[in-house]
Amino acid sequence: MWRKFTILLVVLIMLPLIPKSSIPTRAADLVNFDHLRFLTQPVTIDGRDMAIVHIYSEYPKYQWVDAAGEGISAVDDVARAAIAYMWQYERTKDAPSLDSARRCLEFVRYMQAPDGEFYNFVKDTAGTINRTGSTSYKSLTWWAMRGFWALGEGVRVFAHVDPAYADQLAASYQLTEAAIAKTFGNYGRMNTLHGFQIPAWLPNGAADSSAIGLLGMAAYYQARPNPQTADVLTKLAEGIAAYRLGDDTTYPFGMHPESDRAPGDWHDWGAHMVDALAVAGLTLHKQAWIDSAAADADSFLLRQLAFERFRNMSVVPDRFGQIAYGTDMIVGAYMALYRATGRDRYARYAGLAASWLFGNNMAGVPMYDPATGRVADGINGSVSWTVNRNAGAESTIEGLMALMAVADVPLAAQYLYVKPTDSARWHIYEAEDGGRISGQPIYYHVATTGEASVSGGRYVGLGRGNTMAITLTAPTEDDYLLYVAHVRQVHQQPSNAARAVHIDQPPTIDGDLSEWSAIPAVAANSREQFLRGSGLWQGPSVDSHAVQFAWDATNLYMGVTVRAPQYVQRYTLSEVWHDDALWLYAINSPKADRLSAKFTFAQTPKGPQIWDWENSRFLMGAVLAWKKTDSGYVYEASIPWASIGVTKPQTGASIGIEAGRSIGGNSFMDLTGRDPDIAQNLLPVTLTDTNTNAQAAAAPQPIFLQVGIDDEKPILIPESTAPDYDFLWLDLVRRQPFHLMAGTHTLHYAYAGASDDGLSKVDAFLLQAVVGQRTFRQPNGTLITLTYNTLTGEATWSETF
Repeated sequence: MWRKFTILLVVLIMLPLIPKSSIPTRAADLVNFDHLRFLTQPVTIDGRDMAIVHIYSEYPKYQWVDAAGEGISAVDDVARAAIAYMWQYERTKDAPSLDSARRCLEFVRYMQAPDGEFYNFVKDTAGTINRTGSTSYKSLTWWAMRGFWALGEGVRVFAHVDPAYADQLAASYQLTEAAIAKTFGNYGRMNTLHGFQIPAWLPNGAADSSAIGLLGMAAYYQARPNPQTADVLTKLAEGIAAYRLGDDTTYPFGMHPESDRAPGDWHDWGAHMVDALAVAGLTLHKQAWIDSAAADADSFLLRQLAFERFRNMSVVPDRFGQIAYGTDMIVGAYMALYRATGRDRYARYAGLAASWLFGNNMAGVPMYDPATGRVADGINGSVSWTVNRNAGAESTIEGLMALMAVADVPLAAQYLYVKPTDSARWHIYEAEDGGRISGQPIYYHVATTGEASVSGGRYVGLGRGNTMAITLTAPTEDDYLLYVAHVRQVHQQPSNAARAVHIDQPPTIDGDLSEWSAIPAVAANSREQFLRGSGLWQGPSVDSHAVQFAWDATNLYMGVTVRAPQYVQRYTLSEVWHDDALWLYAINSPKADRLSAKFTFAQTPKGPQIWDWENSRFLMGAVLAWKKTDSGYVYEASIPWASIGVTKPQTGASIGIEAGRSIGGNSFMDLTGRDPDIAQNLLPVTLTDTNTNAQAAAAPQPIFLQVGIDDEKPILIPESTAPDYDFLWLDLVRRQPFHLMAGTHTLHYAYAGASDDGLSKVDAFLLQAVVGQRTFRQPNGTLITLTYNTLTGEATWSETF
């Protein structure tokens, strides 16, 4: 159902005339490709005319600057440049733009592998491909999806001007479409994470990059409708559309999250889910996809227009680091919905979002220069000196895309020059900044949990008797909603808890695990244990691994049984990550806030090797054996305790271990299904005396956080609500708003659990007015007021002349 939206136009008869000199240039004339053409260098590689796009261009001279260690140009940028040139040709019939598009498309095709995947960087104008870089390896990740999008757009555009070349592009397109289709092994299945049902078949588990691929499919289908493309397009769109969480009031506010392993995470660079669904829905006449896009745009994206723009939300919004890519994403989303629905409000929203380029941003500085075609690289603060005045390829291309989207639509373009005059914004209060009222809170320093960002890089732990208070400021008398970013915690013992068994006689490290028959194992054998890329999984009988742990006073011992269809390892030392290897992560204590060790096990062309990533060398004193089996292979290893920071191992102590591996492509499967680079995510491993079941621990008591404002009755917020493992989340303190008078108020918060051992972990509080409202002024004096009620979902737009 379309939500209520009201527009009010009030005309005042005695409007003074605006001097002609103050009227902005016609929007269609603002699109200037000069800087992008400067960054685009024609080259000839393998006898083929193509073009590269130089990546960086730095203030004040704006000369070419390469990406150190990566290369001089990348599919990431060249593919988007190709699309921008094609769109410009469609707008203007400018022949040089079409020629530049063709050259860029030839570079994209050059970087495509025979299996449809893509490399990203070239090192020089001779076309030497960077095949091993962490941002350039052959894959179906970001750069591949952008290359695929360019090929789809190329077929659509060249079908009218050069059908023979469109056929060549179509052949390249079909290679990648087929590669994407192969990732849908889990089509129709849902993973459960934190109680949410999440589609299991998105390529790389990524809705954001998948949406870019969806744009390519839609463009191709528009030119060449066929059942194969319709099938792949439908499966991809269904997955993206189904993955939308929250509503106007409930976090994550109706957004389409970016990753299947981070249901509360969204960033504005590359978040094409809304526009891709709208375009795909219009292409295949699927109203459900358009409705899913509109639900996001009318809640989550609208928050950014009615309150203020942010760069990412994970779990509290962060407005710093805004870039043109994020602007293009919002503009493209609303313009796609305008075309799909014909609703004027979406064109207005798109024009309002695009005004970021002309100074309607937190720094108040124009980011686009129509005289040169340069787009500044970003904003990192609310004053002019925080603007990054470099003008690289990505910023310039994305800025031009946003501008082209609205320039020829007067309903949108008329809002490019608005300036903000007033706003009702949200405010973030860091819990760790509060004053201690009683007790001794614990302060944690960590930037991310692996699936969510920790606001300010710190959070606070409140135990029995701990109370804190912080001052809130209400700018006006109003109704406010209060949210808390805190850790939802499990209320039971972890089902995959592991034990390391003490042994009197060390095992022989030879790859024969017959000595390990009495040692318990913990396995990675389910879709929920994928950090990413479960769409490639063929099941536990084909791809899985199980780990056994043993110990003595000198070493930790590991026996790892891997089921896999093949083992390929062509590299040695720190390069083994390109092929099959087992990744080991360790902490020396459950309370550790950073990794103690990070290793890889690999059978290399020069024999078994354990690489120590923390010290960039072989792991000193370690021994590794590898042995092939009928269903896969085995690792057996001894690891000195000192290498993971344990000085005196003893029964009852716990460490943290993670063991993960790729099953192909950009996949990664481990014991917990969580990001192993985060210390708190590792699997607890208890050192036991013998292989006997540990005595059952007493059931943990529920944990509550107590929150109150001023003298109002405090609210108890249950925190023992995680169905799988602890995770950071944003919860509404109470559904009923707080009515606050203008001025300062005291927010107090305390642990309120039943157990003396419990700990409430609090990151931040977010205070926002129930109704978001922003007012803008046009150059001719017109006042525009946008409101958004976050309780009812109602929005209004008024213009007063």
